[in-house]
Amino acid sequence: MTVAVSQEYPLYDGVAPSWSDVQTTIHVSGGETVVDIDYAGFKFGTVVEVGEQRGASGGRLMKRTTGSKKDTLSATYYKSGLRKLLRALMAVAPQRGNQRLVSLVHFDIQTLHTPPGADGIYEQTARGCRLLKIDGGWTEGNEAEKVELEFSPAEIYFAIDSVEVVLL
Repeated sequence: MTVAVSQEYPLYDGVAPSWSDVQTTIHVSGGETVVDIDYAGFKFGTVVEVGEQRGASGGRLMKRTTGSKKDTLSATYYKSGLRKLLRALMAVAPQRGNQRLVSLVHFDIQTLHTPPGADGIYEQTARGCRLLKIDGGWTEGNEAEKVELEFSPAEIYFAIDSVEVVLL
């Protein structure tokens, strides 16, 4: 059997979205909008957990519930990026004495990828985030200092053709 070359080895067709094409914007509720580049990475997850009905069926699955969705988001920030984020949050954070309670501030994190030569935009947004954890430390060496952040997003969605796509 002969296979056409174009079917066996697909032709190169454009540029895939990559780290070099990402733009991240943080929209602080009641505050400023910050275009951010001082981070080393983001990690997100979205999962639907469903309930099951088995009854007296010998353990066989009979039905499932609609379930509930849980979104997670974390990031590795450079120390300079953390300071920029904290400044944006503290501007609208409630105050207790001389302290700003930044974990109570809500914000959205929007990432856009547009590869060179492409006309489409790959968009993902974490809506209603709160900063819950800052985890850092120091090590010897010449690398820029990084800190781990954990967020609590209300929802993560992908925008495709102006439609918000979610698991549930």
